[in-house]
Parts: sequence; structure tokens; C-alpha cells
Amino acid sequence: MTKMNRRDAMRFAGVGLGSLFACGAAQSASASPLPQTNPALVEGTEAWKYAIIDPEKVARDAYYGYHVGHCMHTTFTSIVTNVASALEKTDPLASAAMLNFPFHMLHYGASGANGWGTLCGSLNGAMAAVNLFCANEKTLKAICDELGNYYERTMFPNFMPDDADPLPQSISGSVLCHVSVGKWAQVSKYRTDSPERTDRCSRLSADMAKKTAELLNLNIKSLNVEEIAPIVALKRPEPAATCIKCHNKGGTTSNTIGKMTCRECHPEKTPDHSLQD
Repeated sequence: MTKMNRRDAMRFAGVGLGSLFACGAAQSASASPLPQTNPALVEGTEAWKYAIIDPEKVARDAYYGYHVGHCMHTTFTSIVTNVASALEKTDPLASAAMLNFPFHMLHYGASGANGWGTLCGSLNGAMAAVNLFCANEKTLKAICDELGNYYERTMFPNFMPDDADPLPQSISGSVLCHVSVGKWAQVSKYRTDSPERTDRCSRLSADMAKKTAELLNLNIKSLNVEEIAPIVALKRPEPAATCIKCHNKGGTTSNTIGKMTCRECHPEKTPDHSLQD
């Protein structure tokens, strides 16, 4: 057997790697080129095309799709797939691109991000959907703020599945899953591992998906046009607005970041009577 010294081995490896790279380059050159643009993109922006959708259908799809990937996944998916359906005849390429979205990536948002009880997945998915279709930063922030306020201050759940009974309702006063579920469990007397709690979160996802569809429909003209001012209906009530003005970024104190209702963490300092107990 012929012995190979270290120098010969290095020379042999170099030849082998060179051949490998040359072969790879030849294969890449002969392969079909990847598409340069996403047909779902609005030209000149990073947003995807949007079309008017039926909020009631979005809500139903979100409710019945909850078992697939829970709150964040179903809220986002119900909105995007309905937009895809709305574009199917007028822009089939954009519609197909939307249906090929990697929806599985939204699974992490369940139960406040992998069970950590932080931002509710239904709100997380709703904001993600708005971000997908909106390139106008002013409009994007306005819609997301309205969704956050809506989540904090609305008696949930409201969605009624077919042949179902109403469920107990509660106002979370917070966008956190931990607080939202905990308050509902306290009011309803159901355990958090009960089927009733699962159904509550399914209905809440439907409510948030519906609200998001309504806001996107309402603001469709300002999603990608900077000059058109967004439509904003909800405003932060006192005293939270006063607290944020001083304590948030740019305020006189500037020692915190957030937009949530203050009294959830600081009830002794901010008695917010705009929220029902």
C-alpha cells in the first residue's frame, strides 16, 4: 500500500473540494432560477396584498381552527387564508403564495408564548396579520394599539358557535394570557385545564380575528399609502394615559416601557375606574 504523507493528503483534499465546488456550481447554474419576487407583495413595499374579507367568516374559521395550533395560529391563519380566498379569482398567484405561508411557525404563541402566559396568542396573531398586510407604519401602530385596547377592555368571549350555550365572560384588564385566563377562571369557576376554558379561548380567538378583519377592512385605503391618516376609534382612558406620558420612553421620568393598563400591577397608585371588576 502506498503511504501518503500530510502534504500529499492536503493536496488531495484540496483537489477533491475543488471538484466538489465546481460540480455544485455547475448544478446551481443549470437549476431553475428561484423567483425574484413574491407575487403577494404590494409593489414597492414589504407588505402583502389585502382584499376585503368577511369578519363573520373569519371568526368562524378562527374558532373551528383552534384545535390545529391554538390561539395565535388560528387567529393569524383565519385572516390570511380568507384574504387568499378573496384574491383567488383576481390574483391567483398572490392567493397561492399566501396559502403557502409557513403557518406552523405561529404554533409557538399558544398559551402566551409556549405556555409562558405572556402576550395572549390571539392578540399576538392579530398584530402579526396586520403587520403582514400593512406597510404604513402610522396605520400599523394605530390598528395594533386599538387591538390592544380592545383586548384589555372588552367583555370576552362574545362569539357563539352553532348549537352552543353562552360561556361566562370577563374583562381581563391586561393583554397577558396569565391574567386573562386567570380572571376568567375566577369568574367562571372552571379550571384552566377544563374543556370550557379551551372553548373560551377558542371563542376569544374568534372575537380577536373578527375585530382584526373589521379594522383591516376599515383601513384598507391607508394600509400602504402614507398620506392617508388611519381611522382610530379607541383612546386610552385616564389615568393610564397620564402614567404613560411621564413614565414611558421620552417622559419626564422615563423608567419603563409599555402601554398596558397600569392598575393591573399598580392598583394602589392608579385606580382605573374605567375597567369593570
